[in-house]
Amino acid sequence: MLSHGMADSAQLDMLTKVLDEYCEKHHITRREEREEIARKLFCLFEQGLEDPAQLTIELERVG
Repeated sequence: MLSHGMADSAQLDMLTKVLDEYCEKHHITRREEREEIARKLFCLFEQGLEDPAQLTIELERVG
């Protein structure tokens, strides 16, 4: 979970991996599209989702 509104380095690494895998799977290469997916991913994370598999499932649902 976020501590003082910030993710730690391990959390950022995990979020980056989830983002990279999602973008690769969906052939997302444009920066603007990637940033939009990153915003959605971080919103899910802020809501308390921390498991990479669950984040991926939810990102597929809202993405």
